Amino acid sequence: MQDSIELILKQKIGLDPNSVGSRIIARALEQRQAACHLADQAEYLKLVKSSPQELNQLIEAVVVPETWFFRDQGAFEVLRNDAQQNHQTQIRILSVPCSTGEEPYSIAMTLLEVGLTPNQFQIDAVDISEHALAKAKKAIYRQHSFRGKSMPNLERYFQQIGDRYQVLPEVRRSVNFIQGNILEPHFLNAKQYHVIFCRNLLIYLDHSARQRTLDILDQALLPMGLLFLGSVETPQLTNRAYQLVEHSAAFAFRKQELKKAPSIESKLAPKKQATSVQSPHLSPLAPQTFLAESTLIPLETAQDLADRGQLVPAAELCESYIRTHPSQASAYLLLGKIYQGLNQMKQAEQSFHKAIYLNPENYEALIYLALLKEQQGNQIEANRLRKRAQRLIPSSSQSGNLL
Repeated sequence: MQDSIELILKQKIGLDPNSVGSRIIARALEQRQAACHLADQAEYLKLVKSSPQELNQLIEAVVVPETWFFRDQGAFEVLRNDAQQNHQTQIRILSVPCSTGEEPYSIAMTLLEVGLTPNQFQIDAVDISEHALAKAKKAIYRQHSFRGKSMPNLERYFQQIGDRYQVLPEVRRSVNFIQGNILEPHFLNAKQYHVIFCRNLLIYLDHSARQRTLDILDQALLPMGLLFLGSVETPQLTNRAYQLVEHSAAFAFRKQELKKAPSIESKLAPKKQATSVQSPHLSPLAPQTFLAESTLIPLETAQDLADRGQLVPAAELCESYIRTHPSQASAYLLLGKIYQGLNQMKQAEQSFHKAIYLNPENYEALIYLALLKEQQGNQIEANRLRKRAQRLIPSSSQSGNLL
C-alpha cells in the first residue's frame, strides 16, 4: 500500500518519498488509517483515492512544517536593501510555502522597518496545508518560533498573551493567505511579483516537479525580480537566467531581464581545455586529470536512475565508477546525495567529505554537508561550511546587477 500512496503523493504534490523517508510516510499512514477507523489497508487506499479531504489530511501528516521568525537573517537583509532602492508604487511579494506564517510576517516587518506603509506592499502567502494556514491567520506563536538572533522590537509588532505572542493587526492585514498547490494548473492565475521567497521546498520534490516548480516561479517573477531559495537548492538554477546576489549569508538571485546570465556552475568551474573535458569539480590544486566525454556517461546514467527514484542501482553504479575513477569529486558528490536519499547519513557524510577533499572548492558538496551537519544539530560546523561555500561565489559574481 505504501508504494501506491507514495505514487499518489508524487502525482499530487511532486513529493520525493526519499526526501522525508519511508518511516515518516509509514507512520503517517498508520495515524491516518487509525483516525479513519479502518483496519484494512486496502480500504484506506481506496479512501485516499476517492476523498480529496482525506488526501489533504494525509499530506498534512506527511509534510511537517519547520519555520521560525527571520529564519536565515541574510535573506531579510537583502530584502531590506532592495526595498530601500525599489521605486515601485507597490512591491508585490510571494511567500510559498508559507507554512504557519512566520516567513510572510517577517517579510512584512522587514518592509515596515524600512519605512514602507502597508499600502506600499502586498504579500501573498501560499501553502497547501489548511491546518498551517489556520495557525498563520490566528498569528499566535510560542517562544519556539523566535529562534532568530535579529528579531525586531517585540512590543512594536506583537501583543503578549500569557506565554504566547500574537502579531498585531497592522502586520496581519498586510498578508493575504491563500491555500494552493504550486503544481496545480493555473496556480496564482498569472500573478506576477517583484520578490519570491521559495525556500526549502525544492528539496522535497522529485526532479520533474522541481523543474515544473522553477518554471512556474520564473513565470511569476518579474524581470530583475528577486528569488530566494534554500541554501542547498541553489544548484537548481544552473542554466537559468539568474544572477547571484552578493551577500555573505543569503541565497538570493536576480532574474535577468534580457541577456541570459552565465550559469552558476560555469562560474564556479575551472576553465576547460579545448580538446578535452575536465571534471567540473576538479580542484586546481590537484593533479590535472582529463576525461573523455564517454567516461562521464556512467555518472549521467546514475543521476538519471536517482531522478527516477531507483536509488539502489544508482548507488551501485556510482560505487562501480569510483573504483575505476577514484579521484573524481563529482562522483563522490552524486554518491553522497544518493546515500542521503537512502537515509544512509554516515555514508553520505563520508562521500561529501571525500568530494571536498578532492576539490576544496566544490560548492555543492560544501552546501550538502552543511545541511547534513545542521540536521545533526551541529550548527557551528554547518555555519562554517556555509561561509566557506559563500566565499567561493562573490569572487565570480562581480558583474551584473548586484546589491
